[in-house]
Amino acid sequence: MDDERAIDFVLNGEQHHLSRDQVLRAAAVGGPEPIRTHWVSVGEERWPPRQLFERALGVPRTDFISHYAIRQLRRLGFTTSPLPHEPGVPAGPEEPAEPPAGGTDLGTAIKSFIDLIQFFGREDLSSRVVRLEGLLEGADVETVGARVAREGMTDDLLAGALLVRQHAGRVNDLIHATVIVRALPKILEPGERIVRRPSLAAGNDPSRKFDLETDRRVAEFKAAEWKGRDAMRKRMLVADLAGLVLEGDERRAELYVLGRLPIDFLRTSNSTMEWALGRSSPHLRRAYEQRFGSGAMTVGQFTAGPAAGVVLQDLTQIIG
Repeated sequence: MDDERAIDFVLNGEQHHLSRDQVLRAAAVGGPEPIRTHWVSVGEERWPPRQLFERALGVPRTDFISHYAIRQLRRLGFTTSPLPHEPGVPAGPEEPAEPPAGGTDLGTAIKSFIDLIQFFGREDLSSRVVRLEGLLEGADVETVGARVAREGMTDDLLAGALLVRQHAGRVNDLIHATVIVRALPKILEPGERIVRRPSLAAGNDPSRKFDLETDRRVAEFKAAEWKGRDAMRKRMLVADLAGLVLEGDERRAELYVLGRLPIDFLRTSNSTMEWALGRSSPHLRRAYEQRFGSGAMTVGQFTAGPAAGVVLQDLTQIIG
């Protein structure tokens, strides 16, 4: 098997690159957790797909389900457990049941979602979980219900949580598209014309290098909200900045982000470009090396030097 095999894909609105070699190296560090339902085979060991995918990709396993990890790992040539929809395989406990034909009743969906929002608004989830764990210790079939009855974990709450998880990945795509659509009337100049179909879903195909191309500018949009632990978002941001420098032309280059944190990172980070582009596509890494050589330059140096002509724009100042 060719260990250089690699794939590109979009997860929760973010573009990712993963190679077979990355997965093998992830499996060489530590051992697998116990298998619950699904597995992926690496050498003579079987791994929980979410554990291995998380370790190889650097994305928390709460951001995806086992089925998604299995599909990507199969693309890299790994043998996995069958999925529930495959012939003769019953549905496993990790995945929610398919909704009935015709979809979820709108009124029920709205009520379930409201219950979920209200639940999160009452108390920090970690504190509530700790209290629940204490309440459940020593419980039996006769007392367990009464102990947790006031905690609000109802069938409606579960339905709301499952509904949100079912559509969560598409929410990021919706935000990306809506941000661009709402920004366009405020950034386009009189007489400026969009010359290529915009890329409203995250991740550009080869025929559309940028989210937006007009006769005056090329632009990328990053609508992710940074929360402090943003290694993957940082890498994707630098990749977009490098792409604007390497793939751009005489038109004005702009990078739109949400808030000041991404801009401050680009201007002040001491992380190396080698690290920042370490999980980008091979094409981008080769183009960077051919143009700038070593990846020892820091992100801050790159932003102030080769990328100095790229205009960094805070979307909160444009669309509120």
